[in-house]
This record gives sequence, structure tokens and C-alpha cells, in this order.
Amino acid sequence: MTAPEPHDPPLLSEEARDPSSALAAECLSALMERHGVPARQQAAALAQITTISISQARRKLRGAVWLFGEVLAVTQHFGESLDQVFASPALTSPAPIATQAAQFLVDGQALPCEVRLGAQIKAWAPPTVVLAAAHDAQGWWVASPAALHARGLQGPHYLVAQVSMTQDSQAKPTRIAVVDDDLASAEALGDWFNETGYRADSFTSAAQLLGTPLADYDAFVVDLILGVGQTSHALVEQIRAARPQAPIVLLTGQLRGGVATEADLTTLLRTQGVAFFEKPVRPAVLTATIQSKLDRLANNTPA
Repeated sequence: MTAPEPHDPPLLSEEARDPSSALAAECLSALMERHGVPARQQAAALAQITTISISQARRKLRGAVWLFGEVLAVTQHFGESLDQVFASPALTSPAPIATQAAQFLVDGQALPCEVRLGAQIKAWAPPTVVLAAAHDAQGWWVASPAALHARGLQGPHYLVAQVSMTQDSQAKPTRIAVVDDDLASAEALGDWFNETGYRADSFTSAAQLLGTPLADYDAFVVDLILGVGQTSHALVEQIRAARPQAPIVLLTGQLRGGVATEADLTTLLRTQGVAFFEKPVRPAVLTATIQSKLDRLANNTPA
């Protein structure tokens, strides 16, 4: 399986492009340093805390996009609150200290939360402010200053002294399993999914994947050829038996070479309800295919 094409980078959200990603990395790195984790060990520590790969952890510490759940996991692991980690001097007048019901804008979703407001932020938020709160006719909103501005919230912005998600409403990111016998290719595609807001795990064999509960995953991307002369036909059948509705995408670059036969592929397409792409394929196309299927499932619409 070839790695994702270098000219097709992740389509990051506006929040991921603003300075808050780099600031999150800086503040969380300082947090780990305060708790005795030197810089050379921080990627490994971050990977262990957030259950991502070390390569993903390194990229986040260099300023790649962070999921809110990852930030929260790190702060909770070291026993510090968000306001302690992302403290800012950009205060003017006091604000009400009562907890307010709000919507937290994260990963393209609005999640119910409760927020305790800090002081009002001067004019427009400086780059050191990661989270802010603002109010409109629909209520309070919590997000990065750039996201609040994009939503048209032009009124007073407040620092977030504390934010907590409503007990049973925390949305989990879509989990995707990537299976390819080439480790670099599997990790490259897994990293791409992680950078676009999904949670991906990479595997290099059917046995590795089957060693984890298939029910943990919402979608699967599988190379048709796993090892010399071995197809993923049996693996796909096991996935489909365990996850009858989950999107399964098959990839291969070896059809023309005869390693994978068109008969095998046709059988899988007909009997297992899979999608198929011949490599190289743009990761954005894979994402669109998977998300389209998931959206249809969520809306109970036939494929």
C-alpha cells in the first residue's frame, strides 16, 4: 500500500490553522516539564496518556491540531485544570462567577457543557487565549477566539475559568482501523485520519486487528493483500460478521500484477458490501466515502 500522496495534506479546520494549536503544544509541554517529564520523553508520555502513536504525539507537540479530549486527558493526568494550564493575563473587568450552561464548539460539533466565566478579555483576544466564551440569542458558546469570531459572536468575550462537559453527552470521535502489512503506509494513513478529527489505529496483520475488539471500530480501511500471496478476504468476512453495517474500504495496487484477482475482489464487492479503490488514492476521497456511509447509517438511509 502506497503512502498518502504528499500533495494532498489534511484538510484542517479553521481552529487547527489558528495559533491555538501551537499554543496548546507549548502549554502542555510546559505542563509535562513542571511534572518532571523532560522534553525528550514528552512524545512517549503523550502517546501513553492519549493512546495515540508516538509519531502522532511528536506532530502534536510541534503544533499539529489537538482534539479537546486529548488536551483534557493530559491536564487530568497531571491533576491540573484547563485554566491553570492555559492561564492568561489578558483580563480587564470581572465577570460573573456562576456556572453557565453552554455549547462547546469542537471538531465541528456543538457539545453541551457547563462553563465558569473568567474576566472579560480586552478588545480582541491575544494569541495567548486558547478558549473564550461569548453569548448570543441562543446562549453561551465556548471555543477558540477564531471560532467564536467565525460564528459571528462580536460581543464581549470572556476567559474560561473552568469548563466541564455534561455528564452523558461527550461525543466520541469516529474510530477507524487501518490494516496494511507495510507499517509506514499504515501509520501514514492513520496519522492522516487522526489529523482530520478521527481516531485511527494502524495494524500490519489480520491477527493484530483481530486481537482487539472489532466492536471498538466504526470503519475499516484494509489492504487487499496482506503478506506474500495472502489476501484479506477472510479478514473482511470476519469484520462484516462482527460489524454488519460498518464501512469497509479495500485498497490495492496489485490487481494488474495478478497477486489479487478480480474474481476475489468481485466476490467481496458483491457479498460483503465493501467499497474499493485502486492505489494511489487521495486520503480525502477515503474520508468522504467513509463519512458518507456513516452519515447514511446515522440517518437510517439505505446505501
